[in-house]
Amino acid sequence: MIFKFSKAELIAKKVLDECGLDDPTEFPLNEIILSRKAFYEEVPLDGKEGEIVSYHGKSIIHVNSGIPFESKKRFAAAHELGHYEMHRALQPIFSDTEEDMMNWYKAGPHEMEANEFASEFLMPSEVFHKECERKKFGPDIIEHLSKRFQVSKTAAILKFVKRGNHPVMIVYCKDNKMKWWKSSDDFRYFLEFERDAPPPSGSVAFELFTSNKIYTGDESKQQIWKSDWFRMKNDDEQDTPFFEYCLFVKSFNYSISVIWEK
Repeated sequence: MIFKFSKAELIAKKVLDECGLDDPTEFPLNEIILSRKAFYEEVPLDGKEGEIVSYHGKSIIHVNSGIPFESKKRFAAAHELGHYEMHRALQPIFSDTEEDMMNWYKAGPHEMEANEFASEFLMPSEVFHKECERKKFGPDIIEHLSKRFQVSKTAAILKFVKRGNHPVMIVYCKDNKMKWWKSSDDFRYFLEFERDAPPPSGSVAFELFTSNKIYTGDESKQQIWKSDWFRMKNDDEQDTPFFEYCLFVKSFNYSISVIWEK
């Protein structure tokens, strides 16, 4: 499989190579950061997931010790490492909230680059794609990838859009409002999308926000219809079944819907 890499992804690959790593799960992330001549510390951070402070040629990465999941701490640390590798000469302090790390496709260029760096650094594309090969897509694949790379399901979903083995579209909703969407390069349908509008009434995301219905386990994969999310060619087009897996993060009241065709 031949991939096209962004500048940030290429830098992540270069750092992994310089560290002699094919897979960053092989070595503690704080020690990787130290080997790059930056310091790492977990401290209480009010309203922030992470920050990096650079002064007189020295940098320290702080990650919020109050983050309850190690997978989120890893992504925050890798995000700040991305700022260190790419941006420390541009400004002395970067502070990053949960929103900065979630708005991948709407954040400023530095935040987008730091997210791309973190994603490629924690989930190298070639290794990630190999983990997906010959597997039928579903929520269990996201679960597997999350555990394999020690990242959140959210991070695994966002990576799958770009490097997975099945065409998907994702839609990010917060507080019952659609905020952004992203699709695999080979996904061939057009989304009916209006920013800040509620998700469509036939979707699992709509059911989640309006009825507090959360599907888990074997029910995570829900059948829907093409017309629930996508533009139909004309009135005569026959509707076809699709699937939706809606991941809900209660602490921030956001959902990510993964939508795909069988």
